[in-house]
Amino acid sequence: MKIRFDFVIHWLWAIVFAILALSGLTMVGAKYGWILNYDISTADYIHRTVAAVYVLLTFIVIAYEVIRIIKNKQDRLPWLVIGRSGYQLFTLITTLIFIITGVIIWICMDSNMKAAAFALYVHEKLTFIVLASVIWHIYVKCHDLVWTKTAETKATAKLKGGELPFRQKEKRMI
Repeated sequence: MKIRFDFVIHWLWAIVFAILALSGLTMVGAKYGWILNYDISTADYIHRTVAAVYVLLTFIVIAYEVIRIIKNKQDRLPWLVIGRSGYQLFTLITTLIFIITGVIIWICMDSNMKAAAFALYVHEKLTFIVLASVIWHIYVKCHDLVWTKTAETKATAKLKGGELPFRQKEKRMI
């Protein structure tokens, strides 16, 4: 079994994003602090450490996609941020905004409070938008798997003489 590089990076990125979301929501305040038992300093440490991994993965993803585009590999659907769907572009743009606002927060927290406050506001609101989009993404991809399986079943039935499995016949009758 050959495991694709983009598949592994996709799921690494998803796991890292989940850790960032949980640690970031913990730092928002009392409303979500229960996620890490109101241990804000640990959440801050985890968030900053995992954010460095997130930035590194983002640069790996962008480099991989650029190389793939240069080599003109159109034979398969990519799992990463540059591709045919709008969600991939949304992910790329929001990731870059997360990185930029995160750097502003990190650098300006002690020196320029206005810039840090604005970056914190954008970072937090973008988190909620992206979390909603991730839920939508998971919902759509789950249904893609179901629809694909149904389409394969119909195609297989046509190849075998037109007989549909029993469950497919039931659905037609309804």
